[in-house]
Amino acid sequence: MTIPPVRTLPPTCWARTPAELWEVLRDDLETCGVGLVQASLRQWRLNRPDEDRLRRLLGRDLTRYQATDNETVRERFAASRALLRCAVGAAVGMAPEHVEIGYHLSGRPFVRGCDQVDISLSHTAHLLFVGVTSLGRIGVDAESADRAPSVAELDRHICTPSELRAMDGIPPEGYEALVLQRWILKEAYSKALGQGLHFPFTEFGFEVRGGLARLCHKDGARVEDPTWTFHNLPRTDGHQAAVALQDLRAGHVGDTRVGTAVDLRTARALWGDRTA
Repeated sequence: MTIPPVRTLPPTCWARTPAELWEVLRDDLETCGVGLVQASLRQWRLNRPDEDRLRRLLGRDLTRYQATDNETVRERFAASRALLRCAVGAAVGMAPEHVEIGYHLSGRPFVRGCDQVDISLSHTAHLLFVGVTSLGRIGVDAESADRAPSVAELDRHICTPSELRAMDGIPPEGYEALVLQRWILKEAYSKALGQGLHFPFTEFGFEVRGGLARLCHKDGARVEDPTWTFHNLPRTDGHQAAVALQDLRAGHVGDTRVGTAVDLRTARALWGDRTA
């Protein structure tokens, strides 16, 4: 079966607070099959929901939140999970307090009872990033651009020999940025697969051309799988970000909103019309 090319990703929605809902996110899902949302942790501090609202937004994650001693980590955890539930709520047409988030053994989140969407979450010191799709699988990752020098020190643990050869001779600052770029792409891909760091980054590589990247084998040969596309997003708020998207298209759901599975005609035949 020939898979049609994936549409260009929609612009990232910026949420002023993780407690917002976004009509634009629903529009992006309906037209592109993908929705991307970012929020600033600094803005969250200014618009933090009250404790009762926060408890409702965290749902089953409340226990983990309460068990975290470090205040900074607690704050980032609360903001990221609240943002995730609000984004999913906007995507499926449900109040965020009613969204149930589960976690696979790898830690990858999923929406309980809503197989029509796939989700991914990334958060750094000051940036929260959520991806939602109805096309197949999605993985997102974001890192502070300031991390480039320290990440580049691990280049031989991150890049394949082919990638290292392609970057040979590039001045230090540019080299560091390219290593960070590949780190983020590989994180996004691993998240989409649900593998996390269990998938050795030196076993696969990327050929980067502007905002797009192509998956490659360890030796540099391209992987011919048209279902996957990889995107480098424009730098925002001092961060670099990437999206890995597997377009299964056959499973694309145009309307991602939740609803009932009850067939009304069957129900009326069994129980009659009791609306009178």
